Amino acid sequence: MTQTRILYWIKENLAPVINKALKENEGVIYTEDWLAAMAYRETGFLIARYADKKMSPDSIHSIIKGDYGRRDGELEKQYHGFGYWQIDIGSYPEFVKSGQWKDPYLTCMKAIHVLEEKRKYLAKRVDIDKIGLDTYHRAITAAYNCGQGNVMRAIEKGVDVDRYTHQGDYSKVVWSLRDAYKLL
Repeated sequence: MTQTRILYWIKENLAPVINKALKENEGVIYTEDWLAAMAYRETGFLIARYADKKMSPDSIHSIIKGDYGRRDGELEKQYHGFGYWQIDIGSYPEFVKSGQWKDPYLTCMKAIHVLEEKRKYLAKRVDIDKIGLDTYHRAITAAYNCGQGNVMRAIEKGVDVDRYTHQGDYSKVVWSLRDAYKLL
């Protein structure tokens, strides 16, 4: 499944819940393309795997989990991320254990909540005029992946906000996917 087909799948199957969640969180800075791109970055490979098997969206919703952990180089037999936005069980155990992650709307609502936690933390500590609004938005997105403390450390060192993200490019990839999503 190509990037474009995965993005179309997200648009067809997740855009309605993304827009409903955005409407319920009126005034947030996030947009459909932003949240869609994050869903792709978090679980696009799983969407492709399951969609290629001709699984229904409802079936996919209930099994989309990932982020196996590693301990001493060995794969742990536990998932750490749940739902299209990979809500972390270590940070949000009640949400994950409740099974709400199987509902894409509730998971999107939780993703917005997590982004808001990151935004509020960074807003108190970052000079937005100094780093620029785009970098600030990327910092919020990067913090979703690696934590706001790591993003602050990157900003304080004067390095890219993605410095401590998985593969060092989380928000850059999300921004690229946003652009591709807007072209659909």
